[in-house]
Amino acid sequence: MTAQPLNAINESSTPATPTASQGRVGRLTGEAWLEIHTDQAQRLIRGRVRRGNKPAITGLLGFASQMNILWQAAADDDPYADWWLVRVEEAIAAAQTFLATQRVQVDGVALDNFRFRVGISQSRRPQTLMLQFATPHAYRAAQLLGEYDALVCQCLTLKHVGACPSGQMGDLISLGAHRLRGVLSLPQGFRVFAINRADVHHNTQRAQQARAHLGELPLDILSGERTAGHAPSRVSPLAHAEPRSLTKTEDQLEPSTAEQLEGVAPESMPVAPAAAGGPR
Repeated sequence: MTAQPLNAINESSTPATPTASQGRVGRLTGEAWLEIHTDQAQRLIRGRVRRGNKPAITGLLGFASQMNILWQAAADDDPYADWWLVRVEEAIAAAQTFLATQRVQVDGVALDNFRFRVGISQSRRPQTLMLQFATPHAYRAAQLLGEYDALVCQCLTLKHVGACPSGQMGDLISLGAHRLRGVLSLPQGFRVFAINRADVHHNTQRAQQARAHLGELPLDILSGERTAGHAPSRVSPLAHAEPRSLTKTEDQLEPSTAEQLEGVAPESMPVAPAAAGGPR
């Protein structure tokens, strides 16, 4: 007697081809959430538009919008977009290391002493955002904002119980925000010039304009030797065997500005209208 496997499939009763009613597998969907507990982090969600003498501050949503432009340009074989993707990833990695180091240092402050114990403060009404970004870099920036929010909670807790001088904690909060703003504003320096690698190799007029505005392109980026860890699929190489012919419409395109993108949330990213509370 031969043992049969449990839940064995009867091959004779299984159709070889899918029926019309089965159709194709549906598109994958998922959910990602970001929970914010402090005002300092909440202000960096939408940023700030330029008002009077106050410069614009790029928030997470402005960063995500500009990354969409970068991502599409990289898919069109724009080497400058590839360069900016590498720079964004390097900036995110450096900021993550910085925030992690600061959190370890703050954790090193002894809050537990015999019967005296202090828990890290949290908001009673945190703001919860459902994230639906188009690029992985936007999700990584959201994670970075969450790390900063946690650092602010730690600093405000130590300040509240008198474990560290107020000025020292305030400096850590400001320095963390400065590093985070540097990451979020980095994509705003990119401009679309509708070029590809063939344009750069042939030194077309459009490529010269890109070089004048964006700087000299590193050779390892142009050759493809150095690439971003997260990059879109390229268009067919045959499509870019020759430089692009410029149209009158392309010549009249103006680069998008940070002010136009600032504070504009993509339609695919609903933000839960919850107020943030907790220690300040």
